[in-house]
Amino acid sequence: MVAFGLKFLFALVAVSSTLAHPIHEARDIRIVGRATSAVVRRQESSGSEFTPIVEGNTAFKASDPALLQKLADEGQAPPFMFLGCSDSRVSEGTVFGAKPGTFFTQRNIANQYQPTDPNSQSVLAYGVAELGVKHIIVMGHYGCGGVAAAIASAPGANVDAANGAVQAWINPIRELLQQSSRPEIVTLRESIKGNTTVEEPEIRDPGFRALVEENVKVGVGRIAQDSVIVNHYALLAANSTGTVERRSGEGGPASDVFIHGWVYDIENGEVRDLGVSVGPPGKAIPPAPFAAVAGAAEKATAAHQAPAQTVQVRCAEMCKSKRSFLPKDH
Repeated sequence: MVAFGLKFLFALVAVSSTLAHPIHEARDIRIVGRATSAVVRRQESSGSEFTPIVEGNTAFKASDPALLQKLADEGQAPPFMFLGCSDSRVSEGTVFGAKPGTFFTQRNIANQYQPTDPNSQSVLAYGVAELGVKHIIVMGHYGCGGVAAAIASAPGANVDAANGAVQAWINPIRELLQQSSRPEIVTLRESIKGNTTVEEPEIRDPGFRALVEENVKVGVGRIAQDSVIVNHYALLAANSTGTVERRSGEGGPASDVFIHGWVYDIENGEVRDLGVSVGPPGKAIPPAPFAAVAGAAEKATAAHQAPAQTVQVRCAEMCKSKRSFLPKDH
């Protein structure tokens, strides 16, 4: 027993010494015994994975320290509320080059607003009643993975908890696909009708782009009909003198709130207006800061109808743009 203990202690000392030696910092360690052997796998340092965001934070901290201190001292008063997609390519701070304090934000898969979702509604309520945001922006984006997944075949089997949650969330977009009368969507719907398997569409498919746009319009309509906005507009109508303050009593009287629908093109960074802005009854809606979407839609249709590309290029583009939520064995 004493001999076994000494051998075990010797092995631990040997392993510790080897691990500590700089020559062996990144190597696996093999422990060889009389009957069995074992390998201790060394874990590579994960610091390099965080380098880009650490460097980004360092630059951010130095960019405008006075603004950060001001926001900390005085609190936030963002002029915009932003409802966008969770997609990493469409961050509102990046797309608009916005500084802290600009946007009060809610993001989810496919930028949906559901009145039954307490998360989204609480953001809307706080933004309007407490922070006094003036503009609510619902922004979708072409190539949206959530919308693409709603077009593709729903998984029929082997649906795990993660996939089930996503499928349930995008189901309203599946319903929109089936119910919309917009010509591009009707064409898309007819083209996949009866297919056993439906793949996610190409990023420039007119029906795909149209569904992205219609999903934004639905979001604008739902927000405009939400009790938070209905009550706010009623308050404004009853407050002709402009003296009734917001619920918090901070920041002055309740102000006009406008709701806008925009779409972002991930291929070129352009933001387009969908022409569905809503405002308080009798109030003029501010002019859209971006061009209408019609021109962009025409270009997309023309590109889609251009001569067919080679199979290799076509496949490469599809694989690049695809963001599948379906099981691998689907």
